[in-house]
Amino acid sequence: MIRAKDTTWLLLICLLIGQFYVRTHGTPIDETKDDYQDDDYYSDNEEDPLEDETPPVVDTPAARPYFEESDLRIEAKPGDDVVLNCDVRNFMINNAVMWYKNTTMIVNGNTAVVPRFEAMKNNSIFLQNVTPADSENYYCVILPQDVRQRTTLRVGARLSILCDDRDITDRSQTFRQGDHHKLECRTYLPGEPTIKWSFNGIRIESSPSDEEKGVIVLDNIDDVNAGVYQCLADDGSHDPPHGMVTIDVQYSPKVSTHRHHVNTEEGGFAEVYCNYRANPIARSFFVKEGKTIQLSEKYSLRDSVHNGHNRTTLIIRDVEESDLGEYLCHVENAIGYNEVKVHVSYKPETPQFEDMKLEGTKVTMHWLVRSLQPLSEAMLDYKLSGSYTWSTVSVLETHRHNQTGGIWKITHQLDLPRRGMWHARVKTKNPYGWSNFSPDHDFTIQADGEGSYEPSDADLPPDQIVQAGIGLGGRGTASALAQMPLGGVILAALLLRQIRQL
Repeated sequence: MIRAKDTTWLLLICLLIGQFYVRTHGTPIDETKDDYQDDDYYSDNEEDPLEDETPPVVDTPAARPYFEESDLRIEAKPGDDVVLNCDVRNFMINNAVMWYKNTTMIVNGNTAVVPRFEAMKNNSIFLQNVTPADSENYYCVILPQDVRQRTTLRVGARLSILCDDRDITDRSQTFRQGDHHKLECRTYLPGEPTIKWSFNGIRIESSPSDEEKGVIVLDNIDDVNAGVYQCLADDGSHDPPHGMVTIDVQYSPKVSTHRHHVNTEEGGFAEVYCNYRANPIARSFFVKEGKTIQLSEKYSLRDSVHNGHNRTTLIIRDVEESDLGEYLCHVENAIGYNEVKVHVSYKPETPQFEDMKLEGTKVTMHWLVRSLQPLSEAMLDYKLSGSYTWSTVSVLETHRHNQTGGIWKITHQLDLPRRGMWHARVKTKNPYGWSNFSPDHDFTIQADGEGSYEPSDADLPPDQIVQAGIGLGGRGTASALAQMPLGGVILAALLLRQIRQL
């Protein structure tokens, strides 16, 4: 008979056996059932770290690949071998390298897509025997982060122009007055082509040594050196290499005037002007007796352009005696200054040669003179080249030029006995005095032929023949022999020559 106490122990033992059986023989849980609940320690989007013990790859800024320099530049000459580096930092095993020429892929990883390019183990590329056509922008791209480095390759042309060892081909350069520079035309061609320089389209003649080296030396540079310089390497081909450079020169003003003496009259007006060129731009003003002339009702300025020059004109109204004298036209810029003198007076202005007519030994010359006052006299000086003294003749024929007020025309004819180079000059007189002499006018009387006789200098001293043939009364220091008719002078010379031969 089983007692109640025994029954209690029996039930307890059965419960323990059941728990043990369930632990060892229980069926797997059906995860598809709706009443299953995940472990509270993990969310729906997280994975149990025990399932994959490999740590995740975290793309932090410190781990990203990068370039210390994002832009590089390489200069090369035609025929050089060039290496384009891709020096990337933090390059990982899962990174890949791509090379592009602008937008065209040329290298994929370790494989060259375009011929002539060779991929190197350090991600760089090698290009052999470069040409000007290889001048482009190249990009090294690191994937998947798309980190880029640009390399600009510039391959010089077959010809380069260097200024002080700097390449200035097809560029502009600015020099300063007084500078010293050297232009060199350098070629990258087989053989020895002939270097030819030109300046503003005109061939530059240089010494053989400089031409062989292709060098032009610009010493003490001035405005005359400004322009276009071209270099050509004559290699015998139909299309020889060539280049050019434009030179700009900064210089102090160049000032001039055609009227250094200005004639005026009391109560009238006078115009004093000067022409100038300057680079950079210049300012101009007038000075009299050390004082800058201020603009007023009496003085005004006018700026204009005349034959490619800047012109500044001072207008003086109601001229008085105190307005006569010397004026300075002063022009200055950042480089320096220059000035020219103009004299205002009542005397005639300096005569200017107009033209001449030559018929055998007869010469007819014309001068123009400005004078508001009537001319009373004109004087002509002339001499044969090599003579030490001038002969003088008074010219009385003066008349107004085309009825233009203030301009007179001087005309005179000479019948010269001697063929060769002659010089002539003129000055004029009005009630206030004489003008300055005009600049010498030079002219040549050609010889007729081999049979024509020309007395030698020993036969006819220059001071005895320079007035021969003047129809009007002569003046000056000519001897009596000079007043003889032309035939008498030549006869005297022949007689003198025969006497010396005896």
